[in-house]
Amino acid sequence: MNIREATLDDLEFLEHLEKTCFSKSRQSNRKSLLHSIQSPHQEVYMAEDAGQHCGAIILLNYKKQVRIYSLAVLPECASRGVGSALLDFAIAYAKKHSIRTLSLEADILNSSLVKWYESYGFQPVRVIMDYYAKDEDAVRMTLKIGSLENTRNIVVTDYDTQFFKDIPGIIQIRANAYIEDPAYQSAKNVRIFNLCSSLNYQTVGYYVSLLAQARNHSVYPNIISLRDFKSNTILRSIGDEIFDRLQRELADEPGTSLNLDICFGHCSQPKYQPLARALTLLYEAPLIRYQFEKNPYWYLKKVSTPALESIANKAAIKPYAIKYFSQKRFVSGAMNRYKYDMAILVDDAEENPPSCPDALALFKSAAESLGFYVEFITKKDYKRLPEFDALFIRATTNVDNYTYDFSRYAYAEGLVVIDDPWSILRCSNKLYLFEALLAAGIRMPKTWTFNKKANYEERVQSLAYPLILKQPDSAFSFGVHKVDSPAECTEKLGELFKKSEIIVAQEYLPTAYDWRVGVLDKKALFACKYFMAKNHWQIYNWANADDTEKSGGFATLPVEELPPKVLKIALKAASVIGDGLYGVDIKEIDGEPYVIEINDNPSIENTVEDACLKDELYLEIMRTFFSRLANDREIIRPIT
Repeated sequence: MNIREATLDDLEFLEHLEKTCFSKSRQSNRKSLLHSIQSPHQEVYMAEDAGQHCGAIILLNYKKQVRIYSLAVLPECASRGVGSALLDFAIAYAKKHSIRTLSLEADILNSSLVKWYESYGFQPVRVIMDYYAKDEDAVRMTLKIGSLENTRNIVVTDYDTQFFKDIPGIIQIRANAYIEDPAYQSAKNVRIFNLCSSLNYQTVGYYVSLLAQARNHSVYPNIISLRDFKSNTILRSIGDEIFDRLQRELADEPGTSLNLDICFGHCSQPKYQPLARALTLLYEAPLIRYQFEKNPYWYLKKVSTPALESIANKAAIKPYAIKYFSQKRFVSGAMNRYKYDMAILVDDAEENPPSCPDALALFKSAAESLGFYVEFITKKDYKRLPEFDALFIRATTNVDNYTYDFSRYAYAEGLVVIDDPWSILRCSNKLYLFEALLAAGIRMPKTWTFNKKANYEERVQSLAYPLILKQPDSAFSFGVHKVDSPAECTEKLGELFKKSEIIVAQEYLPTAYDWRVGVLDKKALFACKYFMAKNHWQIYNWANADDTEKSGGFATLPVEELPPKVLKIALKAASVIGDGLYGVDIKEIDGEPYVIEINDNPSIENTVEDACLKDELYLEIMRTFFSRLANDREIIRPIT
């Protein structure tokens, strides 16, 4: 493949290329193409194969970035890698001229094109309405050039192995080092390949993927994939994308079940290698096992990650591992009078739900006034989610219960969801929050981790007491304990390690009350002071038999009366998680705020959090649903 600078002699071909590849509203005319060739601020390059024109790329030079204005390939040349050659050329061009950002626009409805750019590391940054023509929107994408050339591959294991010893281009470390070593907490431009022996919930392997995402490291498999592997409904929903291909490629398979192991990109049954490549668009992991069943059609039944040590002939897959790690890129109707249908998920059996019945009624009334049909649903309504346009979760969320499954399934089906699955994953785990807030430079109490599989006894003795121990997925003060001595700490860790192999510890900061700042769409909604329960160090004292004294009092005040430092740190902390509905808990010591945690499903009770805004609080939350449905339905949703 030869790529050269265009001349005036190429003008006729360029005009033909535009007419062949683009609709009329998207074509550059002859005058525009002539200007591109002659302009000192534009570059036009031709792709030739065996002496024949195949395609072209037009680059616009700006002070700090290069923009790909047009990239086109003749249809008959599409299978020759011309597009990849032109894109590689553009990246090399930017590097040569010390440009760190490459940008482009892509048709937002052309998901295969967007995914192709994403495979090169381009990230969507915003949607441009009516970019090509009326109702023809584009997504702007950018690529940070430095991130490609400085990326390091890190293999993380929790066992000893010589398998990776002579594989070039990787660093092998133990899981304990990745979790605890500050050097990895602050590392930039790294890829994490998680090959721990178990990736089940709350194992050390699970936390490796969780922390990698908190640290903005590319990780394979990522935490969303690990959760998806546990949901048959999610697997079927996402597997529909390859349904037709399954029927074609497995048509001659004699049995009714089939297991495919894909080890470092190589399929255990070579005849299914093309299918294996298609499956990597669903999930990317170094080792992955797909289980298919036929009843009466072939479908994806289960996805799992086999341990490296369970592979019978590791020597046979070694060449594929070398090739794998040498890659530069890795793929991550109701009533007519209502405009949208909303499901509000509640749990009638929950003792301490995030919203009382009166608040739920106010949510429903606010939504209906904006044009929503509202239905309260429960756990049994899981399969009905595709009937709705939006899901509002008002049951206590956790990554390891049905609320996360509801959120993930709803998101996969295209619903607008609060709380979205990413917020649940990030907020429901204290270890993730610690890492994410630390990376963002947000003031917190001093925080440490205890690892069941590491030598933690020395740390227990060295810390100052009292100390707060937190089970990573604790909520509503459950799973949070104050210990006053090393002996008490050791005893309590023994109990907590039965549920999680990692426990979070924080210094104890005594205050008379905690601030709670409600944030939605990165704007403050409400502000409350929650006072400590009587004769207790938390706002809830679940051990108190007297219901009237299980919690302290509260004071709700207008957001504008918040101390400026408290408001500022609350908004900054919430932005680390996303743009959903959050409750940021803050302690104030000598006028300085400390973020304690961020709740993805904050309590909103009638006469408490709504004491200042009243009905407007419920309307504001429902307006967010409405605006997202009206404006954001066409934004591309990544699977992981």
